[in-house]
Amino acid sequence: MLKRTSVFVLLLVLGGVAAAQNSKYTIFAGGSYANTNYGDTHRSNLFGWEASIEGYRYRPWLTLVGDGSGYYGWNAFPISCVTVPVCTPAIPEVRVHQYTLVGGPQVSTFRGNFRPFAHVMGGATRTTARTTGFFVSSWGYTIAAGGGVDWKWRGPLSIRVSGDYLRMDLFNTSQNGYRASTGFVLHF
Repeated sequence: MLKRTSVFVLLLVLGGVAAAQNSKYTIFAGGSYANTNYGDTHRSNLFGWEASIEGYRYRPWLTLVGDGSGYYGWNAFPISCVTVPVCTPAIPEVRVHQYTLVGGPQVSTFRGNFRPFAHVMGGATRTTARTTGFFVSSWGYTIAAGGGVDWKWRGPLSIRVSGDYLRMDLFNTSQNGYRASTGFVLHF
């Protein structure tokens, strides 16, 4: 425990020196909520995490960002009699895992202690749904557009609030999803 604390304090001190300059890298990690539809009528409320790294700077206001997220929850998923040999008239609740990896350009500006930003990213999503005797998964492309704001808190740390619209192509149909995230940002 002492070793982890020492490493964390060292990162904060070194990050404080780097925060005085225009940071080369920005790392975000936090909790996230997602809402999406996997069938025609049922929407899922999923909870999980989101992490991103902002790196190469084309201009002081234009950077490249990579973003990954994972969401978990339950969803009423339509199972057809073709998929499962024993057909039930009810639509069962299935455990859903959704993982998204996207990347693209991000524009931002500094306004005092605040840094608003907007981005458009493309990538892929993998979703699995399972219940007793049933498993299905799907890979598909994802387009994400959104933005948020970072509030400079202490030294190299900021607090972020962000939101995105996600257009996904899963299970041979298109889904419209939304996500909202909050967490900590480390600049170095």
